[in-house]
Amino acid sequence: MAAQTESWFRRHHFLLRRLHSLTGIVPVGAFLINHLLANSTAFLGEKHFDHHIGIIHGLPWLLAIEIVFIFAPLAFHAAYGVIIALEGKLNQNQYPYMDNWRYTLQRVTAWITVVFVLVHLLHFRLAHWLGGTPYGDAEPYFFAFTKQGFLHVLPTWLWFVIYSIGLTAAVFHFCNGIVTFCITWGITVGDASRKRVSVGAGALGVVLLLWGALSLVAFGTYQAREGLPPPGHGEAVAQRAVPP
Repeated sequence: MAAQTESWFRRHHFLLRRLHSLTGIVPVGAFLINHLLANSTAFLGEKHFDHHIGIIHGLPWLLAIEIVFIFAPLAFHAAYGVIIALEGKLNQNQYPYMDNWRYTLQRVTAWITVVFVLVHLLHFRLAHWLGGTPYGDAEPYFFAFTKQGFLHVLPTWLWFVIYSIGLTAAVFHFCNGIVTFCITWGITVGDASRKRVSVGAGALGVVLLLWGALSLVAFGTYQAREGLPPPGHGEAVAQRAVPP
């Protein structure tokens, strides 16, 4: 069975690598951009965050959209990425060139991102698997629900360390992946075009990190000025969403 599986992967190696590269940009990368942008609205206050997240949760057939365009491509990209990572050989110590270091960091951040995504999903989106309440049941108080999520199970500072590391790894993996995607698909030919794409990807990475940082600062320090949910609502939702 193992030999047959290996043979199948070898026969379809080119196609699988292309699909793996493509799904890392669309739809997974596109979702990452939208996700961080939507979360950054928390910095503007509860009403802004609840409004924007409410629009997303108000989409028809949301679960089907998530499964087809987010969870399935993400699962494939992660699973085949693990296969690639296990087969790859790191040689940055023998040949300490920039490309070798980027190759190594791409593999390291892949492992970190896989773990972080699982933690993040169980922390919020799939909390009901652990006996909590589905995230959608928090509406229209998404801000309070999310903020309270950082006050349970682990100390708040530890949650922020975890999310900071996960955010940095995910952004680097995506933006560095843009560079390798353009090389793999023949979009960049030559050093000049590659450098331009690298600069653009780096600039995008800075923006994404800024959006992520704004959301973390908002949930860590923001004090409601208006539109505060009824007293105790956020706490009650959080207690249902995260098991004791």
